[in-house]
Amino acid sequence: MMKILTQTQISAYERCRYFYYLRNVRKLVWPIEAGESKNVRQGDDFHLLVRQLILGFPVGSLIVPEKDENVRRWLDVYCSVQPLGSPEQVFAEKEVSVLFSDILWLGKFDALTVNDDRLTIYDWKTGSARPEKEKYQNAPQTKLYRFLARSCASRLIGAGLHAVPAENIEMVYWFPEYPDREIRLPYSEEEYQRDMTWIKTRAREMSSVDESDYPRTQNTRHCRFCAYRTFCFTEPDVSFQEEEIPQEEPPELSEDIWQAGLFSPESFSEDEPEAVNF
Repeated sequence: MMKILTQTQISAYERCRYFYYLRNVRKLVWPIEAGESKNVRQGDDFHLLVRQLILGFPVGSLIVPEKDENVRRWLDVYCSVQPLGSPEQVFAEKEVSVLFSDILWLGKFDALTVNDDRLTIYDWKTGSARPEKEKYQNAPQTKLYRFLARSCASRLIGAGLHAVPAENIEMVYWFPEYPDREIRLPYSEEEYQRDMTWIKTRAREMSSVDESDYPRTQNTRHCRFCAYRTFCFTEPDVSFQEEEIPQEEPPELSEDIWQAGLFSPESFSEDEPEAVNF
């Protein structure tokens, strides 16, 4: 069966390779920490509400979770700022996929706008940490999502065989907690080539099944909220600190689709990513 990778898995690998090994190679099911559930639920609720707005639901028809002031406040900020502007086309939670280096790479853009032959990927971040451009510039999500958009661009804008340059692609991170601090990351062909090399490297590294290829992180700050920390520490669990806990985003596309045989990928050249239609 072909291996499937998403930005969530790559981010987990970058954060702690041993965590990735336990969850994605050994596939150990582990309880979700109670400290994570509220953050994740609020983020999911906000994403659902914005998706409904993009699909044309009137604001008054949206059901905002009762007693969840954060989600209500974020929605009010979104409606006030209108971060998407007035694009010619807009898609909510657009799923994309590329077959490359014997890996099916999956992504789901929170929103995708099209203006002529220009594509803008939007991602909503509901955490409380102040946005730092350098952090997002080098994030696995940025590298993978812009790579996917560039590889699928012609299909996404209906350009047929007409090539869409990387310079026509941009990724925007928008933060309802900091609506005036959005991060805009334009793309270039040089960055696209670098990302292609980076993705090839990750494809090779993350295909190993040898535990020795997945060392534990040296940044023990991550261990405080790791669901697998009992594999590494015998001391009693430390209490959660008052800080932002990284959110595990839902998989960009369920592996069940692949396992159910609902599509067959086309053949491709390793040096030429192939978009896969579903």
